[in-house]
Amino acid sequence: MNPSVVQYFHAPPEGSNDTDLYITWAGHRHCGPSHNVGPRVMDSCKLVFVTNGTGYVELGAGSEPITLHKGDLLAIFPKIRHHYYADPDDPWELMWVCFNGTHCTQLLHNIGIDPDTPILRSIVNASIIRTLLTLLNALGDTEDTLRLAATGELYILFSYIRQASQNKERFHELYRHDAAVSKAIRFIEENYPLDFDMEMLCKHVNYSRSYLSRIFKAETGMTIPEYTNNVRVQNAKVLLTETNISLREIAASVGIGDPFYFSKIFKNITGISPSAYRNDIQKKKGNAAQSSSR
Repeated sequence: MNPSVVQYFHAPPEGSNDTDLYITWAGHRHCGPSHNVGPRVMDSCKLVFVTNGTGYVELGAGSEPITLHKGDLLAIFPKIRHHYYADPDDPWELMWVCFNGTHCTQLLHNIGIDPDTPILRSIVNASIIRTLLTLLNALGDTEDTLRLAATGELYILFSYIRQASQNKERFHELYRHDAAVSKAIRFIEENYPLDFDMEMLCKHVNYSRSYLSRIFKAETGMTIPEYTNNVRVQNAKVLLTETNISLREIAASVGIGDPFYFSKIFKNITGISPSAYRNDIQKKKGNAAQSSSR
């Protein structure tokens, strides 16, 4: 077996063709310079995530190659001829998931993907990669119940894709109005795990504190601390959902050194404490597992 490839296949039970969604294949590959797939067509939908490097894709007969970079997402629809291959000088690293079902096309449309828009640029973030790894691990388990959990992770993946796409749309909208605000937003969203202060942010944007604070509030409707806390809380939700690490560790992971202050911020924004949020998520997962086993 090639050590640079991890992949799992799944043959769902008879009758799954009538279900909303089911996974057939998922994998992770560190590609070499000669990596080449196709030309071919498939019966399933396939999402290909570029987590590193560069490659090219041709969609449809006689189409020109499209360059894909780290962070890009490629969607391949059933019966669409496709051919993709690595850049020989900067071969890419890929993660992918194939799926089928009665609602596939509608689900992809809901997150902004369709045959006319098969590529989303610069949206593969840490949450998407973590969910793909969880999905892959679940699909590789021999227990059917855990394989079923992989489909649940696929729904979560869809939500992260949509969220990343909306954040990108918001970023570009703000950029058109004021480049300083968009630059500040990008700094916050990339560096929220760090204990940065306003002086560091203003130095990065190259604006005075008073001016940046004023235009940021005008464009976003929030102060810079409010926006930063919202980013930290949203990422804390991911950790509360997907990990079992302590609240102290979660607080530190999102850039808040004091766990009591973290709990206060979390409750102010969400209306519920981090512990209660985690308990609610675990309860919902338990109920879903019980429903699937009936």
